[in-house]
Amino acid sequence: MKILLLHYRAMPPWSVKELENATIKLGHTPIYLRINNLDAEITSSGEITVKHHDEIIEGDGGVIRGIGLRLTLETFMHRIGLLEALNQLIPLINKPEAIMIARDKWRSLVELSKHGLPVPETIITENPFTAKRFVEKHGKAVFKPLMGSLGLGSSLILDPDIAFHITRTMFNLNLPSYYQVYIEKPGYDFRVFIVGNQVVGAMKRHGVSWKTNIFQGARGEKISEKDYPEVFDLGLKASKTLGLDYAGIDVVYDTVNDKYYIIEVNAFPQWRGLKAATGVDPAIHIIKHLIDIIKR
Repeated sequence: MKILLLHYRAMPPWSVKELENATIKLGHTPIYLRINNLDAEITSSGEITVKHHDEIIEGDGGVIRGIGLRLTLETFMHRIGLLEALNQLIPLINKPEAIMIARDKWRSLVELSKHGLPVPETIITENPFTAKRFVEKHGKAVFKPLMGSLGLGSSLILDPDIAFHITRTMFNLNLPSYYQVYIEKPGYDFRVFIVGNQVVGAMKRHGVSWKTNIFQGARGEKISEKDYPEVFDLGLKASKTLGLDYAGIDVVYDTVNDKYYIIEVNAFPQWRGLKAATGVDPAIHIIKHLIDIIKR
């Protein structure tokens, strides 16, 4: 089988190389494609085609690993639409429509909340006074980029006036502001890695600061379902709710309210830290899952 690996960088990043190795190990052929080099067309006969440098793409299925950073709305919608066209021809994971929701932190939390899953108090606003009142109410809040990962750009806000100034600046840039109540953690949170309907690996992430992202220096520690059944259950439910074939689910334990919350869902999860902590190879699981879908 020909397995397409879709990203936007000129050279395949580490996670794509892992998928290439897994594809070869399973006896198939990986093909790396940059999304920004693809074109979609509806022909005069109504046929949908997707091309790479004027050549019709040939593949049996594909894994989407990233669609780009700092995209305009037009470029984002173009790339999603192009992938939706390709998904009409071959199975892709994750599905473009699922990526659209999971990529947007607010929309993903709304969807989880609609299905009764626990998420922290969160606001999205363009009003500086709303942001100020939110921090006044809670004392601490985390400002996050609406679309982002690895903890980059997330800031702990203790002063309501700082929230006011951030949101006013964002408004002047025609951007909304996204704030989440700060949760008092026990010094760690959890990352659950889902492929299909299975948890393939999970870890505690012990932070060196209030951030617990591996990219930000956190240390991973393997955990079992026996010790943390609720964490595993929430990870599975979150992935299923958003229709994701593979996902990284971030779960946190609130020491004040004695409750678990889902704080983020990642449709393009990294797994270097998880692999080191657990010994699990997510790439093999992802490619096996895609092959199962192709064979159905």
